[in-house]
Amino acid sequence: MGLIGSGFIAKQKHLPAWRKVRGSAEVVALCDPNVVQAEELARAHGIPKVYKDFREMLEVEHLDAVDICSPPRTHGDLAVYSLKAGAHALIEKPMAINTEECDCILAAARENERKICVAHSDLFYPSFVKARKLLKAGTIGDFRGMRIFLSTPMDYITSKPEHWAHKLPGGVIGETGPHVIYMTLAFINPIRAVRVDAHKQMAQFPWSPYEDYRVDLIGDEASCSVALTYATNRWAVQIDLWGSEGHMKFDLETQTVVVHGRADLKPVTLGLSTVKEVGQILRGTIGTSVSYVTGQFENTHERLVREFVDSIRNGSPPPVPPEEGREAVRVMGLLVSQLPSATA
Repeated sequence: MGLIGSGFIAKQKHLPAWRKVRGSAEVVALCDPNVVQAEELARAHGIPKVYKDFREMLEVEHLDAVDICSPPRTHGDLAVYSLKAGAHALIEKPMAINTEECDCILAAARENERKICVAHSDLFYPSFVKARKLLKAGTIGDFRGMRIFLSTPMDYITSKPEHWAHKLPGGVIGETGPHVIYMTLAFINPIRAVRVDAHKQMAQFPWSPYEDYRVDLIGDEASCSVALTYATNRWAVQIDLWGSEGHMKFDLETQTVVVHGRADLKPVTLGLSTVKEVGQILRGTIGTSVSYVTGQFENTHERLVREFVDSIRNGSPPPVPPEEGREAVRVMGLLVSQLPSATA
């Protein structure tokens, strides 16, 4: 396979994941207009060939698959060309800038009988996977709603005037917003309406339109309230689910999942529920720590890449089908359209 893009996401997430599946798949070429940066990354990962033009890479290498890690505005053209050249495609989120581009990608995949997988990586966190299983098993009764809190440090995007994310529809939320949308769609699908409130907090970053967002994603029978901040120096992703018989909290960094339900507020009920919650946190934290120390922890992109490779080799569905990627792009369009200074 060949990888397109040599920036942060390729270096920190995708290439380390591809190293884990050596024996099943091999990265034989890396492409980026920034050849110097690409060559440096290729040397670090033992990739034999570097290309400036993706068309040349596809023509020369006869690739089975490509991994598109370039900025979102390039995804549509790169994916369509790669699919027509006979390569399956793994596309970093978002799938594309708008649903029209998504539809072109889907059509190219059908016409050329190739697979598409969208890198909705947060779906593969152990805590996210566990929470979905617990909900399906009826642990908290009938699903009633959810809440997401996401904090992205200022120095990741906000403080960088030349970062490509500022050129996305909606600005910085166009880069991390898709995460909260596809996580919501895992529980609430379809999303019928979106409400947004945005605030400008950091005057020293005039290129950033907003740093604080409150978003409501509304489905037929449930909704999700989202708080996104780009004005702190800390990472955080925490999710709450509530049902008719309980409440579940999970953390995508500690990988803890806590289930509690208080039918009343009697002292005994509160005391027992507190002890149970502490026990769940301790077990989850210890388990996560052990998996990290022993090297058994499989991160989200490792699992995504492994399952994508398996889908190609075995003829099974991709771990994140393109229709899910398109739906996330559609809802992201609704979100951006609610911003006061939104531009499509």
